[in-house]
Parts: sequence; structure tokens; C-alpha cells
Amino acid sequence: MVVTGRILVLLLVLFPLGAALLLPLFGRYARRPALLFALLHLGLTAALAGLTVPIMYYRTEQDAHRYFQEIVRFHPEYVPGDIGGKEGAFGRTRWNLFTFQSGPYDRPGPRVQLFLGVDGLNLWLLVLSSFMLIPAILASWETVSERRGVYYALLFLMQAGTIGALLAFDVILFYLFFELTLIPAFFLIGRWGSGTERREAARTFFIYTLAGSLLTLLGLIGVVFLFPDAKGTVTFSLPDLMGNIQNRLQAAHAQAQAGQPELLEQLQRQQLWLLAVLLAGFLVKVPVWPFHTWQPRAYAAAPLGVTIVLSAVLAKLGTYGMLRIVLPLVPDAALHYGLPIAGTLGAVGIVYAALCAYQQKDLKQLFAYSSISHLGLLVIGLFAFNREGLSGAVLHMVNHGLTTGGLFAASAFLLERYGTTQTGLYGGLMGRYPRYAVLSFVLILAAVGLPGLNNFVSEMLLLAGLFHARHPEGVGINLAIVGALGILLSAWYLLTMLQQVFFQPLKEPPRDPTAGEALVDVQRRELWAFGVPAVLCLILGLYPQWLLDTMRSDICLLSIIGDQARVRAGLPPPPPEPGPPLRPFEGQPPPNMPPGMMLPGAGGGGVPKGIMPPMGPGGGIPKGPLPPVKGGLFPPSRLEPEP
Repeated sequence: MVVTGRILVLLLVLFPLGAALLLPLFGRYARRPALLFALLHLGLTAALAGLTVPIMYYRTEQDAHRYFQEIVRFHPEYVPGDIGGKEGAFGRTRWNLFTFQSGPYDRPGPRVQLFLGVDGLNLWLLVLSSFMLIPAILASWETVSERRGVYYALLFLMQAGTIGALLAFDVILFYLFFELTLIPAFFLIGRWGSGTERREAARTFFIYTLAGSLLTLLGLIGVVFLFPDAKGTVTFSLPDLMGNIQNRLQAAHAQAQAGQPELLEQLQRQQLWLLAVLLAGFLVKVPVWPFHTWQPRAYAAAPLGVTIVLSAVLAKLGTYGMLRIVLPLVPDAALHYGLPIAGTLGAVGIVYAALCAYQQKDLKQLFAYSSISHLGLLVIGLFAFNREGLSGAVLHMVNHGLTTGGLFAASAFLLERYGTTQTGLYGGLMGRYPRYAVLSFVLILAAVGLPGLNNFVSEMLLLAGLFHARHPEGVGINLAIVGALGILLSAWYLLTMLQQVFFQPLKEPPRDPTAGEALVDVQRRELWAFGVPAVLCLILGLYPQWLLDTMRSDICLLSIIGDQARVRAGLPPPPPEPGPPLRPFEGQPPPNMPPGMMLPGAGGGGVPKGIMPPMGPGGGIPKGPLPPVKGGLFPPSRLEPEP
């Protein structure tokens, strides 16, 4: 089972690359092979999710006993080349891509590794990335007629970059995949886009995102070389970097408690500059005001299939980078300045983008500004840096991807029949296309955040996180009020559009003679393109708990890092949260359990009931003797809570 999972992790990246090589060979007949490849990739992702979900449930039960003072690290599952061998689950890889310099045996040079894995933070984003390629292909079915093979090949290349960035646990590997998404997006917008400004839109998109990414690379290099381990060994491994940083901060905090705060103040000043450069690329990628100017032009100029991928998947790489890179690597600066800086930018963007959306006369532009407004709320809630905000942020990435991707796919319905998405040309479509109207209602009401639909749950969690932010400056409540105002404004402009397009007397634009579709209601292909996302919005709105449960372990890990930063900022530690007692091992292990993991109380385990077993180098539970702990100025200590 472990080997199968590792093969699936590799295939998730290699399969789109192989498809990108093959599809140009099909030329104008590449549509059906592209759809077949996308379905196969979705099947691989579903198989990996089926293997991972039981492990996430098991980890959630174990992590109920974590202490907020302990050193915590990401522990990816199904790591190809795991140092534990075929049956190990150490969460580290031995597959090196290249080494920067050679050194003595006990002090090797920094190595960029093919370090891939899956955990609770990226599992459902992987599913989303794999799934949304299908609506993107179906929305391009009739609108793309030139060089179809190359077009679909570039779509798969963009998917490979996205999947690779989501799976990467090496910071340089993450950056390489992050940058890989720019190249196909640039050619797709510039070559297959519409309008006279498509090349200018592609150029603006490329320059903005490249400039921001280079600043992010500068921040990654700064983190790597400022935080080596106790022996001075530099690492690009994200879990190892987390351990190095927490060890340094805990040592500095202990000195500060002893009356020597200089080291802690120096580390926190360094984090401030690192936060600024790390955030630059991610704020552009989301995008957040005032770094958003590339987005409406790119969304309007790009083919609808590309717009679906940009809005549903690629924008999430920005928020995912904040979650995976920024919060664990610069926790003190993220706690102090995340809400005042990124949160304020997000709040301004919520109101500004909502007012811009109301003024738009084109559906693509309206949904583009709506996306900026909703992602602003996501950024605010993410920097609340607590369990509610982080859970809401991860869930909202999935929900927003489904909703926005579905809305853009629904726009293709009008574009294929009339050749335009100008809202002023439509009216009374409810009577002419009743099935299209119902599906559009579901997607629009999901975007509004109606109870019973998916966005309601994640937005409520984001607001709850802001009310419970425990920020040193107490800015969470003000931002929560702006976030709630953004939800109200989204209802205002989306329901206004809904009334104009679907409920007025029937009005249709002149029939485009080049339009491929007859004036009929939703066809089977379109049902899959935006009908399935609409149904998923309803399902996730009614049953969000199974997603939240699988991500709970890694959310707990990040919230512990946030609580540690709060203690260093002078706030009291969080109250202990009693968790369910660990059950002794009885019967068979859980399904799909890696053989390398040791169950509490299992024979030979020697793990006392109710006590967290010692953690491996990746935070996992290795089989057999534990390797010596590398790095750290001193062993992690468990501080007594302040009275």
C-alpha cells in the first residue's frame, strides 16, 4: 500500500507531463484524448485520496494530545524515495536532484530534493486541481479550433506545475513548479486569447507574477541561509526548516525570559523583512489589492478554459504558499504583521473589488472582480493564525475554486450560443433556458454564501477565526466586520446580475453566425462542465465535516506554531484542550495504514496509553529504533503554562 501511494504521488506529476508531450500529435482531434487523459488523472487522484483519508483520520486522533510547546513539523505521507525504505514512513526522501556544494560527511552541502508528499493541507487541493481541468477542457470544446493539440498540451503543462507545487516539500522544488505555471499561461493567453489586448494582458500577467516570484525566491533563500541547524547545515527541506526555526525561536525566548531579549528581537526583525519578500509573490498570485491589476485583463482576454484554471486553481497557489511557506517559516512576523498588513490589503480589496464588480457589464470581468473580493476574505482569515481561520482558509480554497470555476464554465454556455458575455444584452433567460437558469442559481447563491451551500461554511469559519484571532493589537474584529460587509456586497452585485439576466423580459443578443451551438438548453457536455460543480457546491455545503476532519491534524500543527508565537509576543498560552483518550491497539490496523507506522499500545510498541510517542525527524512515528535527532540548539522543552 505504501509503495502504491508513492507511485501515485509520482504519477500525479508525471502523467500531465506525458500528456503534454503526446497531445500535439493528435492535432485537431486532440479534444477527446485530452478529456480521456484528464479523466485518468482524476482517477489517479481519487485513488491517492482513498489511500490518504484513513491515515488523516488516524493522525487526527493522535494529534489531539500534542502540546503547544513542542517542535512540530509537516509530516507528508507517501513520500517517493522515503528514507525508511519500502515499509517506512519517515516523511523524508533520499532522492536528490542536485547538491550545491560538497562537504564533510557530517556536514553535507544543501541539496535540492525531489521531495513530494501528501498531507491534510494539500489533499483536497490536489483533487480540485485534477477535477477542474475537466470543465476547462469542456468549456474549450467549441471555442478553441486552432492548434488544439498544442492548446491542450499547454493546459496539461500548467496542471503539472500546479500539482507539483502542491506536492512539493522542498522549498526550491516548490518555487520551480510555481514558476512552471507561468510559461504555459503566458502562451495560452497571448496565442488563444480574444480581443486586441490579449498579448498585452499576457505580458502584464507574466511580468507581474515573475517579479513577485523573484522576491519570493529571495525570501526563501534568506530563510534557508539564516536558519541552518545546530551544525550549520543548510537545508531546503520544509519540515527541517520548520524544526530549525522553532529551535532558534525557543532558545531565544528562553534567553528573553532570563533577561536577555536581544537574540529574540534580532530574529523577529529578520522575520519582518523575510515576511515582506515572501508575501510579495503570493499577494500577486492571489491577487490581493493593489497587486491585482493584471487579473481582470488576463481573465477577460484568456480563453474561458484557461480562465477556469487561472481562477479555480492557479490563484490558490498564492494562498497555499502563505499557508505552507509563510506561516510556518516566519511565524512571529506573520502573527504581528499578517493581519495589519496583508489583512488590511485584503480588506480594502474586498470593498474595492465588490464596487468594481457592480459596475461591470461583462460576466467575465464581473466574476474576476468577485474573485478578488472573496479571496481578500480568505487572506484575512488565514492570517488569523488559529484553528478556525486556518480550517476556513483551506476549505474556502476548495469551495472558491469550485464556485468560481463553475461560474466561468457557465459563461461558456452563453459564449457558444451568442458569442458574447455582455450582461446588458441578456434578459429573461429563465424561461428560455430553465435548466441553465437552475444551475446558474446554485452557483451564484453558493458564491453569495447562502446557508446550505459550500461557501457559507468556509466563510463562517473565516469570520469566527477573526473574532478569535488573539492578535497582540486586537485588529481581528475590525477586519471581521469588513469581511462581513464584503459578503453583503457580493449578494448585492451578484443578485443584481441574476435579476437582469434571468428575470427581465426576454432579451437576446443577435445570433453569432459563427456560434457552434444551437439555441437549446444545457447539453450533456455542459452538464458535466458546470452542472457537476454546482452539485458539489450543494454536497459540500451539507456535508463539509468529512473534509474538515481530514485536514484537522495539519491545521492543529500550524495553530500550535501560531500559539507559540503568541506566547513569545507576551500573550498567555492557550488553555489545554482535552482530547479523546488514545485507544489501545485492538484487532487489525486501520485500512491503508502504512506498515511503517506504529499503533499506540501495539505489541512491541511500548507506547504508554494516552501519551504521544516520540516523534521522528518528520514528526511521524517511525518503525524500529529512532534515528538521532538532527538540528536544534537544545532538545525541545515543555514549558509550564503561565498561571
